[in-house]
Amino acid sequence: MRLIIKISLLCLVYTASWGQGIRYQVDLKHIQNDRVSVQVFLPAQKSNSIIFSFPKQVPGTYSNYDFGRYIQDFKAISKDGKSLPVKQKNINQYQIEQASLISHLEYQVNDTWDSPEIKGEYIFEPAGTNIQADSLIAFNVHGFLGYLEDQSALPVQVSIDRPNHLYGSTSLMNTGKGTRDVFTSANYQSLVDSPILYSEADTTSMQFGDTQILVSVYSPNQTINSKQIADNIKPLLIAQRNYLGGKFPVKRYAFLVVLSDNLKGGSYGALEHSQSSFYYLPEGTIDRLGQTIRDVCAHEFFHIITPLSVHSEEIGNFDFINPKMSEHLWLYEGLTEYAAQHMQLQGKLIDSDAFFRTIQEKKETMDMQFKQDVSFTNMSKQVLGKYKDQYANVYQKGALIGFGLDLTLRQLSQGKWNNQLLLQALSKEYGPTKSFKDDQLFDKIVQITKLPALKDFFDSYVAGTKALPMETWLQSLGYTWDANQLEDTKTLGFDPQGLSINSETKRAIIQTNSAINSLGKMMGMQAKDELSAINGLPTDIENFVKNTQKILQIIQAGDTLAWDVARKGEDGTYQTVHLKAPYFVIQQASRQAIRSVKNPSKAQLEFRNNWMQ
Repeated sequence: MRLIIKISLLCLVYTASWGQGIRYQVDLKHIQNDRVSVQVFLPAQKSNSIIFSFPKQVPGTYSNYDFGRYIQDFKAISKDGKSLPVKQKNINQYQIEQASLISHLEYQVNDTWDSPEIKGEYIFEPAGTNIQADSLIAFNVHGFLGYLEDQSALPVQVSIDRPNHLYGSTSLMNTGKGTRDVFTSANYQSLVDSPILYSEADTTSMQFGDTQILVSVYSPNQTINSKQIADNIKPLLIAQRNYLGGKFPVKRYAFLVVLSDNLKGGSYGALEHSQSSFYYLPEGTIDRLGQTIRDVCAHEFFHIITPLSVHSEEIGNFDFINPKMSEHLWLYEGLTEYAAQHMQLQGKLIDSDAFFRTIQEKKETMDMQFKQDVSFTNMSKQVLGKYKDQYANVYQKGALIGFGLDLTLRQLSQGKWNNQLLLQALSKEYGPTKSFKDDQLFDKIVQITKLPALKDFFDSYVAGTKALPMETWLQSLGYTWDANQLEDTKTLGFDPQGLSINSETKRAIIQTNSAINSLGKMMGMQAKDELSAINGLPTDIENFVKNTQKILQIIQAGDTLAWDVARKGEDGTYQTVHLKAPYFVIQQASRQAIRSVKNPSKAQLEFRNNWMQ
């Protein structure tokens, strides 16, 4: 009896401190069929009817994911242990009646990485959930925990009971003890902003001034460990800190890295958060993956500025059920991608050849894969619908816009302004808790910089569809694009930059006819062909790189190159088409077509040196 009294008193104390907030209890110890049990304890409800929601979309993603698809057995339990009436309004929302009697909610959660029976849009792994009780739980909060409609600003606490062999890596402070982790946050949105990676502990911590950096890694075959990745990105973080003015704007930051030997949905990548980033990357050695990891980490880490410190009201007041898109993806993703490369150039982590090779690849990919008659602002506003297939252009044209803006700022201001200083000024003007109005950003930038000519830049290349003046921008640095510089190249009938992934069929797809070269045309390749096999070897996602590289290494002029492609007919069904031709090496534009002019002027050299340093 004494034990029961003690427990009751503890519960009273525990609940009292969260009487006005929401408390979640998650059980990771008793996982069955890859499903996790969740209980939600709500504050006293005045309304008789309430709505509990799961996100349709989450910040940093640009697809409607409908996380409610993965919820089962949703129940509302009264204070006397009875079930209350619940109606599922739609795939993401539940309406609960007699809410004043409620004690708690309970439900089961399926994972997004491995639930093929649940139909709907593919969820990008860094935004999804994984439940493997023996080894890995990817705990993206929005995939496990819902929120009360009109009460998402309430403080939240989540208690997670975990197996002893799993350690939770996150940027959140853990106040729990033993195998119960306890995390608190100011509200639901800030909790969603803090993913947790549960795996066997493999972590490395680094200190940069007053900022603590955590690197946590899950590698199924232990080909890479956290110390190797930490050592790999340490020079990057030093360069990043210098690029940001000598100090990081956060006290804690976590790199949560999952390496995979089995590509699931069709793409690798990462998702940014204000104090962490979650990665899903191919497994391999640090020698093979080092530069890829640096590039991705550079991009995601820079998001601590955009959009996490500089953002519009659409992001600052994010609506998880009816999201409204900002028109400024050029800022959030484009400038971030440019900065990730320019920072490495300034920090001498890459040389100018590597930087301009990336610029060239982005320009060529933009031309091959994306529409040129759609403004970036319009594409951004309609990225969930009409222009969904144009989103990836933020990493191509968006980065080139960043490149052009940096040069334009420097020229118009005689070196007083650049992208770095502009973002620092915008961060001071706004910040994490203050949003700008979407339709006022261009005018605000002109006001801050006192450069009215910038309005023409935005009207032409961001809000307009005028072609980017790449040659003019390059000439200002003493570079030129030498389109006549050709080189012999072994290809497989197409330019790899013209490929994308069909997430449903798990096959590479040729986006446009412009990606097909003379060898591919001789074979009869067409835009939208999906690549199934090469010379009898499968080219599904898991085998594409291995088998295409194998053929490239052994094939010689005159040998037969044979492709099996899946071609969709007018009725929507795929037919296998066999293509073949005698192999030959083609001539194409050099991978280093951007070159320094022979005799750059003094002004060009000074401008180049200033930009590089």
